[in-house]
Amino acid sequence: MKRLWISLALLGLLSALSAVHIHALGRVTDALSQQLSQAQEQVRSQQWDQAQATTQSAYDRWEDCALYLHATLPHEDIDSIHSGYLEALSYLSAQEDPSECCAVLARIINEMHLLLDEELPTLHNIF
Repeated sequence: MKRLWISLALLGLLSALSAVHIHALGRVTDALSQQLSQAQEQVRSQQWDQAQATTQSAYDRWEDCALYLHATLPHEDIDSIHSGYLEALSYLSAQEDPSECCAVLARIINEMHLLLDEELPTLHNIF
């Protein structure tokens, strides 16, 4: 009987830690997505310097979370988003081709949403 309670306690602990991870990841991805959406609007209105500052701020926050993200998520996903940030920053520093810059920012936003979707305990992810 003691083994059953220990097993249930471990299962409960893992479930709680998983929920905390999903919540933390959701907060980070939502905040970064909002910043990148704001940067898209700034690019569309030709506010290149503000868009670059907004994107740089999002990138810095992303880098602040890099150790945690690399420990908990697939490296290829993290590296793809990192490359997207660098690509977006290069478009922003060149201040040309706003449609391509917005597309890169949209791709980063989409990849961040996919990160969260991959972590959710859905039937699709379990089976």
